[in-house]
Formats: sequence, C-alpha cells, structure tokens
Amino acid sequence: MNPDVVCVRPGMTVKEVEQLLAGRGVSGAPVVDDAGHILGVVSQSDLVRRRSTRVTAGESGRFFTDDEDYRDIASLPIDPSQTPIEEVMHKDVYSVTRETGVAIAANIMRERQIHRLLVTDQDTLVGVISSLDLMRVVEEAC
Repeated sequence: MNPDVVCVRPGMTVKEVEQLLAGRGVSGAPVVDDAGHILGVVSQSDLVRRRSTRVTAGESGRFFTDDEDYRDIASLPIDPSQTPIEEVMHKDVYSVTRETGVAIAANIMRERQIHRLLVTDQDTLVGVISSLDLMRVVEEAC
C-alpha cells in the first residue's frame, strides 16, 4: 500500500487533473470532497477516452432547450480539457482495508479489471494499492 495518495477534487477540470497526474507520476487518483469522502476514481484511460470523443453543449447537458432557434448553440463543441472531473470519474469505487491480504486484493483487481484499490480505515482513505504494487510483491517473493 502506498500511503501517499494523490487525490483530486470534483470541481477540477480534466486539464488540471491531467497535469496533476503527470506531475506526480501516477496513472489515476480518487476523487474526494472537502471532507475527504471518496466520491469516485479517475484514471488516465478515462481522460484519454474523454478527449477522444466529441462532446457538444447539448450532449453534455450544459445547454438544453426545446426552442429551435437555439439548437445551433447546443451543437457547439465543448473543449474537453475544461470538463469538470466529476463528469468523467467512475462512481464505482473498490476498496479494501489494511488487513486485506495481497492475494485477495489481487483477485479483486483481476476480477474487476481495475488497476488500483483504495485502502480505507473506518471509511477514511489511508492509501492505495496499484497493480504495480502487486507486481513488486511478486518480484520480492521470487
């Protein structure tokens, strides 16, 4: 487990999160509110997928009207780098406790096809286990 968890806030933009992840050398992070409650998780894969899709004001829900005069506005593209991360994050979060064994953590990650598990202690985020952490354990065991 790595106790030095990089966290992002729901109001941060895709661009801000991309810069944070790149600057810290991590491939994903939990999204937490001001009280530290886990709201979701975001990965570089999520960010890449978001940038590769064309999103318009109407598709994003930022602009809605039944008035035909405004349909052209709803079709305008939105800069994906300015999208709030809460629109991109996954709300399904998988976590374990400090007492969870390595084999169980690895099994959860394989079955769920995820690259990180959040480690919590009484619903408080205390660390993260990444697929690289598990690879390190395997390497040390050999």
